[in-house]
Amino acid sequence: MDKTMPEKNHSEEAEGKISVLEDENGEQYKVVTFEEMVMPVSILKKGLNTRLTYVKKFPYQDGDVLVSSYPKTGTHWTANLLHFLMYDGPLDTLVSHPPCLLDALNYEDWPQKRDGNRIIVSHYPAKRLPAEHFEKGGKTIVVFRNPKDTAVSMFHQLRKLKLFGEFKLSWNSYINYWMDGKTPHGSYFDYYNNWQQQIKQKPEQNVLVVQYEDLKKDSLNQLRRIQNYLGLNHSDERLQAVLDKCSLGNLKAEVENGKVKTPLIDEKGKSILYRKGVIGDWKNNFTVAQNEKMEELVEEKFKDSMFNYNVWNC
Repeated sequence: MDKTMPEKNHSEEAEGKISVLEDENGEQYKVVTFEEMVMPVSILKKGLNTRLTYVKKFPYQDGDVLVSSYPKTGTHWTANLLHFLMYDGPLDTLVSHPPCLLDALNYEDWPQKRDGNRIIVSHYPAKRLPAEHFEKGGKTIVVFRNPKDTAVSMFHQLRKLKLFGEFKLSWNSYINYWMDGKTPHGSYFDYYNNWQQQIKQKPEQNVLVVQYEDLKKDSLNQLRRIQNYLGLNHSDERLQAVLDKCSLGNLKAEVENGKVKTPLIDEKGKSILYRKGVIGDWKNNFTVAQNEKMEELVEEKFKDSMFNYNVWNC
């Protein structure tokens, strides 16, 4: 059961509502709902309206590539594939790119800059992304993943991510809140349905949709597809080297040995961003009833959706 109350202490966020998510053991977690967005309540201290305005008005720079996704769908792996793919020098000297969300940081404060064109990453809904990026023809890659694995991965990250407060809700309560769109970042289904609407209404924006499972199972062909979209022409040998550099083990190691600086580590210095990265881990978490409820929800929300392609073979 969740309890909702108006937020009274932050005049800038007067439109937001605080909800208290509570599990069967009495554990609680607070979120703020602002229109279609659901965020950890701590975002109020950072100024949500200020952040939304910053992202919407973020200036376009020629060559920018925007990666847009719901959290835990392979966002930072994809961003790193781009990081190495869009680099022409020797790959053995290049370290991976730290997780840098436009949603949380100003670009000038990003912990590590990269040579060449910028990679802009956001979990914000389509209508809240930088307007100038689309107006000036910026490249956009939308990443999606089986919602079951997405929900599981998000659960484990919330458990470890102390930046937004202690998250101790049980799996059984969490997954119901997630399916109802009440956990941080709101409804997975609304997020991608809104993207589908934008893609259909504005085909001139030339958005590339990438499925995580396809990228995992058919990596080389998918990387060819991405580089064709970006107008690049690397050899298959080079593409394979990019994939090797972006192995989960390598990305985790560069965080944990200090080569890549990020606050997304635990008290032992272990990465909390990358976990298993496998397909089908949801089977270790979902009950039969939870699985049936999720499939009914997909049938309801994703009927005729481009984002329902092939996810149930995973």
